[in-house]
Amino acid sequence: MGARSRNGSIPRTLTVIVPTYQRPDWIRRAVLSLAGQTRPPDEVIAVARDTDTPTHASIARLVEERLPFPLRQQLVSEPGFMPPVAAGVAVATGDVVAVMDDDAEAETGWAQRLLATYADPAAGAVGGRIINMTGEVPTPVSKTSRVGYVTTLGRFVGNMYREPDFAEPVEVDFLMGGNMSFRREVAQRLEFDLELNRNVAQGYEVDIGLQVKRMGWKVLFDPQVGIRHYSAPRQTVGMRPTADTEAVQWYSFNHARVALRRLKPLHGALAFSYLLAVGERRAPGVVPMLLAPVARRAGFQLGAAPAALRGRLMAARGVWRGWSGRASTR
Repeated sequence: MGARSRNGSIPRTLTVIVPTYQRPDWIRRAVLSLAGQTRPPDEVIAVARDTDTPTHASIARLVEERLPFPLRQQLVSEPGFMPPVAAGVAVATGDVVAVMDDDAEAETGWAQRLLATYADPAAGAVGGRIINMTGEVPTPVSKTSRVGYVTTLGRFVGNMYREPDFAEPVEVDFLMGGNMSFRREVAQRLEFDLELNRNVAQGYEVDIGLQVKRMGWKVLFDPQVGIRHYSAPRQTVGMRPTADTEAVQWYSFNHARVALRRLKPLHGALAFSYLLAVGERRAPGVVPMLLAPVARRAGFQLGAAPAALRGRLMAARGVWRGWSGRASTR
């Protein structure tokens, strides 16, 4: 079924999920930015780790304040980026379920614009830009004319931290995890593939976006749906901004797994072949290793190549086992 044949109703209510971990001061600012919206959410769910008692206390203090929405706390025991999002989706009651980072503030018209974009009956997911902040000032960035797409060779290009040179919503392949939303009936059908939940779970948003498109819905990026991102310290750094071999392995694993499972078969095969043969500068493939002097001059980080190849081959084996298992049960 094509996306344009969908005929979703116009959503009326909004739940915002804010996953948080060991950031008791940051979660307060995020929630208060939602309280200051021109059209506040109907419900906010702060999802915290069960062992993170300072954050529990911070959320409890917020619950006692006069907020324009009910604030609920949900607990998870599993580490990583994905379990708190999945837990929030499972209990959300709004027609639209949005996810916002805990080290962010929503622009004052964020919630109103988010809901308005769902006036398109084919919209299954809506998100917007991430405005990185240096102190209280937006970090200077270059402009972009295209965001949120997967290239022919399988590269995932976000560009959602850059300044769009367009003003109206556009169709994309995926959104950023800190500023994304879904119709609730779409969100509840998503598979949160916990094989991707290692290191900083890079690429899981691509996995989700491609699922929404496969269901037959549009994924829309609205440049007027913005959050300000303050980059609080991370417990897991991964490849943001520097890479170690473990981070490269799991980044490469996730990239290959998403390409093989979510892209159309020929596109996925082409993408995986290119990743295996050439890869990226920060996660090289076989050819740069064979042409080491030239590859080094081109900027390939050859020390990361063994980890990148290991991750891609692990992903291929796992996907193949999944396919074989399904075939044997038919």
